Amino acid sequence: MGLIWWVLPALTGAVGLMLSFAGLGRLLKLRLAAGGFRFLFGIGFLGMAGVTTLAGLNMQTWKRLTLEQEVANISFDAVEGVENAYQVTLKLTDGEIRVLPEPVEDGDTQYFIGDEFSIGAQVITFEPVAQMLGYDSVYRLDFLEGRSAARYTTESVTQATSTGIKLYENPGIDVYALAKAQGKRFGVSASQQKQKFGSAVYAPMADNLEYRLIMSQTALVLEPGNNAASRALGQTEE
Repeated sequence: MGLIWWVLPALTGAVGLMLSFAGLGRLLKLRLAAGGFRFLFGIGFLGMAGVTTLAGLNMQTWKRLTLEQEVANISFDAVEGVENAYQVTLKLTDGEIRVLPEPVEDGDTQYFIGDEFSIGAQVITFEPVAQMLGYDSVYRLDFLEGRSAARYTTESVTQATSTGIKLYENPGIDVYALAKAQGKRFGVSASQQKQKFGSAVYAPMADNLEYRLIMSQTALVLEPGNNAASRALGQTEE
């Protein structure tokens, strides 16, 4: 569908140019009526091409810059007999299902402890012009952690503990580090200060809560996946 917004102005512009040059040719031959008629029509077609191009650019900008990608579905199950301990099921969009932490045979599994969780990703974003041309932000899930919402105080700097797990293994070349160092040359980033190279979200963690993790063109977004999560976030389902 987006291709139409570029094909139509291109065809209209081509017709406009042909009519304009044909009209000019006839005007130079002093065929004023035929030349003026074709020239005016050519200018009209060129104007239509310009308007269609601007409209298409506007529509394409709106569509591309607000694009969202589904990342994963996150759900929590309380561990029986252990206070504020949870096992997390991470369903990725490629069909992979990860139960974290993975159970161990000796029963010494370390679960996610706390009343809220945080999940983060390494993110490579592109400039808006590149996004309009089809370059979507790419991500790699970085970590998942459980923690206490009241882990700090307002009186002093305090030390906090969390339970977490790394979500990826580097297969070889670190594209993320390369993008941060050299991305400016390829339109990945104007500067590290301007563009984001990481994003994280956090929300309440409790039994039977379920969330949808979404990647926008700039950052991770967390949405409720069931009624319990809607209530935890202070939202109501439509």
